Amino acid sequence: MSGYLEVRDIAKRYSGVVALGGVSFDMEPGEILAVLGPNGSGKTTLFNVISGFTQPSSGTITFRGRSTAGKRPNQLVRNGITRSFQQSMSFASFTVRENLEIAPQAGRSADQRANVDELLDICQLTGVADMPSSSLPYGIQRQLGVAIALSTAPQLVLLDEPAAGLSETEAEALASVIRVLPEHDVGVICIDHNLPFLLPIAHRVIVLDAGVKIFEGTPAEVRVSPPVIEAYLGAGNA
Repeated sequence: MSGYLEVRDIAKRYSGVVALGGVSFDMEPGEILAVLGPNGSGKTTLFNVISGFTQPSSGTITFRGRSTAGKRPNQLVRNGITRSFQQSMSFASFTVRENLEIAPQAGRSADQRANVDELLDICQLTGVADMPSSSLPYGIQRQLGVAIALSTAPQLVLLDEPAAGLSETEAEALASVIRVLPEHDVGVICIDHNLPFLLPIAHRVIVLDAGVKIFEGTPAEVRVSPPVIEAYLGAGNA
């Protein structure tokens, strides 16, 4: 047991449909954990449960020794867990700096908020700090999305497909941002279908299929795992 994030037998059912069928894993401080799986495997449901947007049907989650049961997203933000979303969540007419200044106000208290200048530096946004977010190239907007998630000074950030739609160069820039987050005492759980982006920055990988964890191990091991290959390609092509 890590004492950091402990997920135990998490299940989620919707009118008899099993979205998660008893998922368990631990996460260590300063770790980047990749969550993979085919469409409909339960990845987003797992994110929604950990971040408080959905309550599990059964199972427990403990973060830094405290149960997350029944806590709403804003309460979990105050406890150090935050997330990004696939779509842009910035205020289009606000500058990058203004977005980072206003975003935490619904979350943590003033002494818990991240230093904006430090965030701009970490997320490689210093040069565009005074530009409206709507004028930024798409890749920079994705970096801003990560920065907004970090603006509440979390200990754990969940990133939902942060590299979706990015070019190879844009994905590399974003990867360089995420890779350094553990140096700032931020753990990362990341969903993404772009494996050349995700696997090089991940310390460990879990794979879901039909709501069940079918693999847990290193990025090197996941590439040759027969259950993972079958889940993605089908038994006839594995």
